[in-house]
Amino acid sequence: MTLLVYLTFFTFIITSVYSILSIHRDASSYIRVTKVAIIVAIILLFFQGCFLYKTIAHAYKINIFTFFYLIVVFLSLLLLFMSISRWKDDFRALSAIITPLITVIYGISLLFYGSNRFMAIEPNHNLMLIHIVLSLLGEVLFFIAFASAVLYLVVSWQLQKKSSMKFIYRFPSLGVLNRLTNFSLAHSLAFFSAGIAIGIIMLFEVYHNISLGSPKEILMYAVWCILLIVWIIAHSKITSNFYVSIITIVAFVIVIVLFIATNVVITTGFHSFR
Repeated sequence: MTLLVYLTFFTFIITSVYSILSIHRDASSYIRVTKVAIIVAIILLFFQGCFLYKTIAHAYKINIFTFFYLIVVFLSLLLLFMSISRWKDDFRALSAIITPLITVIYGISLLFYGSNRFMAIEPNHNLMLIHIVLSLLGEVLFFIAFASAVLYLVVSWQLQKKSSMKFIYRFPSLGVLNRLTNFSLAHSLAFFSAGIAIGIIMLFEVYHNISLGSPKEILMYAVWCILLIVWIIAHSKITSNFYVSIITIVAFVIVIVLFIATNVVITTGFHSFR
């Protein structure tokens, strides 16, 4: 299992290197290697999941490494989907941002490999799994919004500098990036809202209360408020797309800090990793 984990990490490193090279070179081989490497990484993640399932399912617990693992799986599958979806023409530029960040997240997860910290799930509380999946999907889509916002700033700066069109054409247009940011923000808010709603239902079933006021719970509501504010700003068009991108990036950094505080630092409260 340990060898499989580090082999997956090595595969993500290769994916990141080739995805970045594909931006600087016109050779189609770089992007082909990127796609193949992503598929290989997903296959390796699948085999990891088989081992993790045997480890955690019958014990009704999810450890902190598995939580990061799920984020990496969702991001990898979403990136692969983008390579065949309506965003496929922009896959090269998006992968150059997303794959290095996936690699960083997976590298961070290695710090918790073998950790004894886990989140307990009662046998009759399948809502917990639905809550986790929906919440993670919301966070993953916010990740995509962050990537498209970064690319929007990069393309804007390149246009302002009047850089070579040979380099700029490798990136999506500003219109495409703006639509991707808005699409990701809207769906991120929808999934995260659904995840929180399931969490409230679960709280009421277990504790006959819609809130326990635990630190993790409060921070999750804070993340939801941040997502809502960013979506409102983007949807209402009260400022330019350039500043929406900056706001999205700043909000993402704040959410990452809250995510780490919620799932790594805090060890007490409802559904914390103890």
